[in-house]
Amino acid sequence: MRRLKLWTSDPPGRLTSYTLAASVVAAAFLLQWTLGRTAGTPQFWLFHVAIALTAAYGGAAATLVATLLSVLLVRLSSAVPLSTSLLFGVEGLLIGLVVLRLTKVIQDLQRSLGVLTGSVRELESAERQGTRTDQALSRLDHASEDTAVILLDRAGCISDWRTGATRLYGFESRDMVSTGAGALFDERGRMEFSRLLAEARGAATSRRCRQVRVDRTMFEAEIELSPLSPHGLDGFTMIVRDLTHQQARAAADWSTAEMHAQLRGEVDVAQRQLSTLQELTDPALNSLGAVQFVAELLNRLRSAIQAEGIALIDVAAAAVTANTARTVMIHNDPAAVAEVSASVWPDDMSSLIAVPVVRAGATTAIMEVVNRTGRRATEWEIALVQVVAARIAGFLEGEAHVDAAAKAWASAGSSSGSPFLSGSDLRLTLGDGVSDDRQSARGQQP
Repeated sequence: MRRLKLWTSDPPGRLTSYTLAASVVAAAFLLQWTLGRTAGTPQFWLFHVAIALTAAYGGAAATLVATLLSVLLVRLSSAVPLSTSLLFGVEGLLIGLVVLRLTKVIQDLQRSLGVLTGSVRELESAERQGTRTDQALSRLDHASEDTAVILLDRAGCISDWRTGATRLYGFESRDMVSTGAGALFDERGRMEFSRLLAEARGAATSRRCRQVRVDRTMFEAEIELSPLSPHGLDGFTMIVRDLTHQQARAAADWSTAEMHAQLRGEVDVAQRQLSTLQELTDPALNSLGAVQFVAELLNRLRSAIQAEGIALIDVAAAAVTANTARTVMIHNDPAAVAEVSASVWPDDMSSLIAVPVVRAGATTAIMEVVNRTGRRATEWEIALVQVVAARIAGFLEGEAHVDAAAKAWASAGSSSGSPFLSGSDLRLTLGDGVSDDRQSARGQQP
């Protein structure tokens, strides 16, 4: 039960104090009246006890009230002289003052003890926290070979150098404690460390900097600097993460991704080439007639290699005198295309692939592929042209078939446009139609 504060302007507080004083004195009066009848003598000491209790729990004003009430009740309940009553009141008041003083001393001691208890608890909590922090830092040192924790004082000098830092840098603790942490940075990083330390006084911050080992080799690291208390008054925690292994893993991952993308691209190319090869070797074409067979095959070849013109020329009918036994390739030379070609192409055709169609050891026809652009044909495109030439040679049985097919192709080309270049403004010149129509073809776009 706390002593009430009576020297206050709060009326409810004063009323409570006075009620307490009156209650305690009334209880003492009833008790002394009961004991007085039994013992035969007044028990006035009970009023002194009431005054003492009131002083302990009611304050100075309540003590004065209790003293006055006690004197009044003594005068009313007994025949003691006035002087004796006054002396009794003085004794009660002195007792009250002593109790008030003792109560104040006790309260001051209790407050001091409370403060000390709080300080002890804070110290114990700080000790436990420090122990946990030390254990956590030690576990961190042993958990990661690439991470080190370094404690700095408020000036940025090293105050604690752990085994993780020794493992990372190679320096011993005795050589690094009290040394400025800027010594761990390269020349450019030392200036950066000053800014980093200034920023860390406000809040945790981080940078990527180059660090220097004991053997003067350098490594890339991520530096995280955090204040131990506001404004870094108690120093800083510097966490160093070596990025060497991380960068090596990133480079390996990038290389793997590049290889995967390259392989994927090669697979896609191979799949497209396989699909093209399947189209050009489609057995279903063998059921077509000679004209339809060649027309469909040349259309597929032109689409596969994106040629602007393609022709199948009968060597005998076109009276070709040049060497037809070998493959001819012309790149970015319109004049050479016009000179070498056995067909009639527009003057702006600058690239040519001419592949002989060989039957029974003799060249029976020439297949020409032309383009306006000057790009070089790839080995794959040349191989496709050769595959188609070989398949045509195997399909056409004898020169009579070639000649008949050529005449039909020429007739189809002159009556309804070329069936081999759908969507293009170029037409194919085929068979002996070359020799008959070559002059007229130069005046129009074939």
